[in-house]
Amino acid sequence: MKFNIRSIEKHLPGKSVLSTTLDEICQGRPHRIEKNTGVHHRYHVAEGETVCTMAVSALKSALAAANLEPKDLDLLISCGASYDYPVPHNSVVIKSKITDDSVNFNCIDVDSTCLSFLSAWDIAHLYIQSGRANRVALVCAEIASCALSPSDEKVFGLFGDAAVSMVIERAGMGTDRYVYEVENTLFENYPSGAMLAHVPLGGGVNRGRGASANDPGYQFNMDGKNLIRLTQKHLNDFVSKMESVTGRAIQQYDYHVTHQTSRYGNEFYQRNFNLPQEKLVETLHNHGNCIAASIPMGLEKLLKSGATVTDKSVLVLGTGAGLTLGGMSIRLA
Repeated sequence: MKFNIRSIEKHLPGKSVLSTTLDEICQGRPHRIEKNTGVHHRYHVAEGETVCTMAVSALKSALAAANLEPKDLDLLISCGASYDYPVPHNSVVIKSKITDDSVNFNCIDVDSTCLSFLSAWDIAHLYIQSGRANRVALVCAEIASCALSPSDEKVFGLFGDAAVSMVIERAGMGTDRYVYEVENTLFENYPSGAMLAHVPLGGGVNRGRGASANDPGYQFNMDGKNLIRLTQKHLNDFVSKMESVTGRAIQQYDYHVTHQTSRYGNEFYQRNFNLPQEKLVETLHNHGNCIAASIPMGLEKLLKSGATVTDKSVLVLGTGAGLTLGGMSIRLA
């Protein structure tokens, strides 16, 4: 079945933060954070910006670019690890800021941490294939900056904030822009990595009652070394499964849009599979790891880069806390 990316737009929050500024906060040597993370600068939310305000901005831009109104949607999926409230979920708040009760399409949230966008994209395909929807808006807004501590410099300097929205639809509905077919989608989870990245406080196990707002338990913790080891242990087999279904070796893809885990992660991926730099879509240097927003930011960059995408193959690949590997192979018409 053919699908169409009607539009894809991003929103960057209020302020760009240089890695040298974070070096000063961490009382480290100048340029150490950029050397370790590969991030030159990233964007952090300004006062008053929230997950949903960023999402609304990205979604409005995507609707305007597609020449659509909210009533033209059949489903809205908010996909990401960040949220403004435990209840209600993001998508209903986002919808409440762009329309009223006269527009009654459904809203759902999908949270599989860094793979949230890819998971939601897969779900949107299933809705369209089943005939339950013709047009779906995905919106991914991530705020990492509020959950980072200077005491963990490698994590503190790695992440950025961003939002991206994409409208997809059944091809042939009117204005086809980026028509594509899905060749294969694969997700695999390795539960030995379940707790290698987590936020200890705020959930049902420990609500954090009595803890101060600055308690480190509210901050993101990541065992980067063991996450890397576990990913490396399974990555080649995972890619081999993708290759066996598509009949295309990983080196034969025209473009690779990957979750920007870190400088080391990007370099390992390129080196491990012997890929030329021009096939890799990179956003880490100027945006950092934007959690689930990293993959759609890479897709937005590719589609708006001016590069020829007609009759091109794209491998979208990433990891999520848990540990989960996810991949989607698409062919642009």
